[in-house]
Amino acid sequence: MKRLRLGLLGCGVVGGGVVEGIHRNADHIAAQTGVEVCITRIAVRDLSRPRTPHVRREWLTDDWRQVCEAPDVDVVVEVMGGLHPALEATRLALVRGKHVVTANKQLMALHGEHLLALAADSGREILYEASVLGGIPAIHNIRTYFRATRVQHLRGILNGTCNYILTRMEEGLEFDEALRQAQAEGYAEADPTLDIDGWDALYKIQILAALAFHERMDVTAIAREGIRSVSGQMVREARARGQRVRLVAEAERTPSGRVTARVGPQWLDPADPLYNVNGVQNALCVSGDLAGSILLAGPGAGRFPTASAVMEDIVKLAGQVRDVRRMDLPLSVSAG
Repeated sequence: MKRLRLGLLGCGVVGGGVVEGIHRNADHIAAQTGVEVCITRIAVRDLSRPRTPHVRREWLTDDWRQVCEAPDVDVVVEVMGGLHPALEATRLALVRGKHVVTANKQLMALHGEHLLALAADSGREILYEASVLGGIPAIHNIRTYFRATRVQHLRGILNGTCNYILTRMEEGLEFDEALRQAQAEGYAEADPTLDIDGWDALYKIQILAALAFHERMDVTAIAREGIRSVSGQMVREARARGQRVRLVAEAERTPSGRVTARVGPQWLDPADPLYNVNGVQNALCVSGDLAGSILLAGPGAGRFPTASAVMEDIVKLAGQVRDVRRMDLPLSVSAG
């Protein structure tokens, strides 16, 4: 049986989920693809930190370059987050002939065009399903289903942290209280800026719009407003009117052909398809000229939902391995 050897960059929440997922489902993946998927190396910041029992000590290194350059790694799985050194590591992996799977929305929004071009020049792939909407297969659906249909409009609740905060505010909490609750539950970072100021949702809608409209927008062209200005009184008044306040990201191609996008709070009526998306759930409504409006909803973040999206990209690569004799042949999965 052919093998697909993985090198992970990061073994935190998502990386640990990938390790656990592969441990649980390696036999299932092999049965589906005819390929054995295995981990050979993992780069972490702190070698002494406790890990899931399925992480072997001999896999670990504190030098990400060793993973990107290792001869026993076919696919680099970037789940470290942030821009640096994730950008440098992704570049090095592609140049060294590795395929890349990433969950990094900021990386793909700000540098995706460059990285996709580098992957194409290197005859390699960079796949990024997990960079938006966690376990919801939004990228897969936009790429594979909306081919005959022209996508006209994308609209969604793309950030679980903000959705959790706004849902708790409906129950009577003020913003600061709801944020502290989100942090205590692990739904918000110690520094929640990227979430509550709308950057996370902005990066996601930029990635989705590039796929749907075949046009990459600069992030500075996207109007952005977070939820800091939303008070508990505003949320309760909306509920009294039968409405809900949610952070909504949307993008569309205008009749003139221009692509526009925006992120900000919206007051939703009960007939709105996003009205019943509560807590940390996410949803994306894709509207096309032939298909009409299709709603994708589910867990938008979390250990296993995000890890499952990473693993689905790994399985796409594994499914191609059975059709090639050597891993140094380019795979045929579309890069973007």
